[in-house]
Amino acid sequence: MSDEEEIGADEQQEAEALARALDRGSAEGGLPEDALQTAALLRYQRDGGALSPDRSEAILGDVLSVADRIADRAAARPEPRRDWRWLLGAVGLAAALLLFVWLRPGGEAAPTALPSPDLALLRAQMARASGGEDADDAFEAEMDDYRGAVYASLEERYGAR
Repeated sequence: MSDEEEIGADEQQEAEALARALDRGSAEGGLPEDALQTAALLRYQRDGGALSPDRSEAILGDVLSVADRIADRAAARPEPRRDWRWLLGAVGLAAALLLFVWLRPGGEAAPTALPSPDLALLRAQMARASGGEDADDAFEAEMDDYRGAVYASLEERYGAR
């Protein structure tokens, strides 16, 4: 062999990594993509991509061991307690009920009794409808008194705002 034909240390490491990747079926980072594809095509050409029974058993063993480790980790985790969720729901419901009772408007739910119009307002209204003289002024004066009485009864019921 000449000096040009000798394989360097970097090339040797790359070839070993490529062989491991082909043997394992997955590559680690840093391998040239074109070399991986070429080697995979050559391997497929050789045996059509079929695995030997030994290699198939080895891969199955690896997969099952990983699955067992995952199942063991899942079984080792304590089961979360769900009792506190019911308690949290009950406390939330009780708080909502308390707020509803506390913030509910107090007092009677009966409608406010408004004052009835007096006879003077009805006469002023009739005079205005019949077109009498000074009927508008008399009606407005009586209506102002009646509005004052209505507003006073509403203020008494609901309070001043």
